[in-house]
Amino acid sequence: MLVEIVLLFVLVLVYAVLRDRRPRNCPPGPVEIPFFGRLPIPNAEVGEHLRKKYGDIMSYRTGPTRSVFLFDYNTARETLAKMEFSNRPDFISVISIDDQKIGGVVGSNGVHWQHDRRFVLRNLRNLGMGKCYLEVAINIEAKALVEDLKKYGGEAINYPDSFRTVALNIIWQMVASTRYDLRSEEVETIYRLTEKLRRILTGWSSLPLFIPALNKLPSSIKSAIFGDDVFRNFVEEMKNIVSGVVDKHLEDYDPDNPRDLIDEYIKDMKESEGEDNSLFRRGALNQIVSDLFFAGSDTVYNMMKWVVYLLARYPEYATRMQQQIDAVVPRDRMVSLDDKPSLPLVEAFTVEVLRYSAMTFFNVPRAADSDTIIDGFFVAKGTTVEVAIYSIHHDPRYWDDPHKFYPERFLDNSATKYTAPKQGFFAFGSGRRQCVGELLARMELFLFTAAIIQHFEVRPPHGVDISRDKYVTTGNFRLPPDNKLIYKPRI
Repeated sequence: MLVEIVLLFVLVLVYAVLRDRRPRNCPPGPVEIPFFGRLPIPNAEVGEHLRKKYGDIMSYRTGPTRSVFLFDYNTARETLAKMEFSNRPDFISVISIDDQKIGGVVGSNGVHWQHDRRFVLRNLRNLGMGKCYLEVAINIEAKALVEDLKKYGGEAINYPDSFRTVALNIIWQMVASTRYDLRSEEVETIYRLTEKLRRILTGWSSLPLFIPALNKLPSSIKSAIFGDDVFRNFVEEMKNIVSGVVDKHLEDYDPDNPRDLIDEYIKDMKESEGEDNSLFRRGALNQIVSDLFFAGSDTVYNMMKWVVYLLARYPEYATRMQQQIDAVVPRDRMVSLDDKPSLPLVEAFTVEVLRYSAMTFFNVPRAADSDTIIDGFFVAKGTTVEVAIYSIHHDPRYWDDPHKFYPERFLDNSATKYTAPKQGFFAFGSGRRQCVGELLARMELFLFTAAIIQHFEVRPPHGVDISRDKYVTTGNFRLPPDNKLIYKPRI
């Protein structure tokens, strides 16, 4: 009996090795354990170690899912521009609140993605993205942020809740004509769920995404090992919140006076009722709203953490930017986008924050929709493709002294004019799925940063040295240390 068991084990092992072996001419990578492969890359240090060992294109398998990692800017840009890399991998749909799991602008594919993305881009432009009255809305939130920070009276505090709410309020007014209180319990609930979700999207807890067989475990066992309840709870809670907002819009809908993106979608959905091939659906609307919520708020929230942390860590830049602002903008007026040409260091500072922080180790993954080639290597259909943003933003081939925080790299020789990065910059992605909210995010980052610099001295508490701090890893996010900082109003 023992011989038969050993023989069966050997046969299964041989089968697994043959089934899961690396395809011919596949990008190189580390040794893969039969059946399981390897865990996802947990942080930038591991990614950089693998890059040095295997080169700018590397691959390995997690369960049956093979991933290719791109560490070079030019290779990544050329790859993501190709039609065959426009799709997302199937496992992204696990956090979709669309019952059919096919709608939205982040995780959808094919005609559904094209349809929903076109709708969002068209209506965000019509609703003000890039227009003057959107700048007014941002400055209203900037003023609210300034007043909120003044309330602490120079007390050392963690990153304030108002950072996340002011960012959310901008996109939420365009999407749902809603403005939240700076300490909204609803916003707190959503961010708490998001934080839990982010923590399990890498490492051991993410294995069921890559190994479908693990999803067949009893739910109690699966939840205990992998935290599956977090995925389910996130979807249920987010669906309840979004559905409540959309239901209210359906009750108040006036076809002659659309107020926001939700109303515009309802209008198109009602006009297309009865059409067999209409892609306007309630589930897709829910997912679009959810996607815009996170794309427009979570990213800016984390960017603002980096802004104030780096202001505190490099006070010499804060002083120079304050001098530049004071020379152009009266203290009783907020900085505007019209002031930007006169504030080159402020703009350079914000772009260097994006480069230096590299807030996400990897972009939202793509998937090859056919067998193809990347830089001479074979990539099979269904392979997940990820771009190492941290590696690109710290690549000495594109950046001098890349690990140094140095805003001057984005100024001309006279230091009087901002110069945009021409290569090696991947903060908003590239190709057909480049971030739809890039323009809005840049506006918010510039105006919120300028407001804080104009009105506050940001410092660590007395006697606290933050010069040697290291970043914090939360899922795929690279965040600054959660230090308390002082926001001292300027006299």
